[in-house]
Amino acid sequence: MKLLQQIKTKLPVYCRLERAYKEDINREDDCIVIHKAMEYQKTHDMRGWECFFVPEEWFYSDVLKLLKSDDVVFDVGAGDLRFDLLMAEKVRKVYAVEINPTILGKARQIIGYDLPTNLIVLCGNAFKMELPSDVTVVTCLMIHREHDFPESWLKKRVIYTRRDDIHVLENGIDVVLEDDK
Repeated sequence: MKLLQQIKTKLPVYCRLERAYKEDINREDDCIVIHKAMEYQKTHDMRGWECFFVPEEWFYSDVLKLLKSDDVVFDVGAGDLRFDLLMAEKVRKVYAVEINPTILGKARQIIGYDLPTNLIVLCGNAFKMELPSDVTVVTCLMIHREHDFPESWLKKRVIYTRRDDIHVLENGIDVVLEDDK
C-alpha cells in the first residue's frame, strides 16, 4: 500500500481522474448511460459487464509488485487509465486498451498533456487485437471478464483478477503466488 500511495502522490492527474469518476457517478442518468453501453457492447462482442468500468484499487499495490522495470504491459480493460498511469511510473511501456470510448475519451481529456510518453492508449476490443511484439506481460484486471484469453496471450505472463484474488499464468500455467503458499 505504501508503494501505491507514493506513486499516487507523484501523480496529481490520478486524483483528477478519481474526482471526475465520482462526479460522473453522481451526475449521469444511469438508465440512459446503461442502455447506450449495452447497445454498444452488443455490437462489439462483449459479454456481461465487460463494457462497464468500475475502479478496483484493492489490487493495485499487489500487481505493481509483480511487474519489473523492463516489462512491457498490455493492459486489458484500462478504464480511466488510473492504473496505467501507475504502471507507467514503474515499467518500460504500457499499452492501455479500453473498449468503452466515452470512459477513455474523458480520461484522455483530463490527462491531456500529462500523458506519459511510455503510455500508449488504444480504444478497441483487446480480445480481438494482435498483441504487440514487445509485450512481456498481459494484465486483465477486470473481475467481470467472461472471455477466455487468446492463445497469443498465454505465451506471455498474464496477471489477472477473479473476484477477490490475483492470479498469474506463466506460459498458460497457473503460478502459485508467494502469499498463497
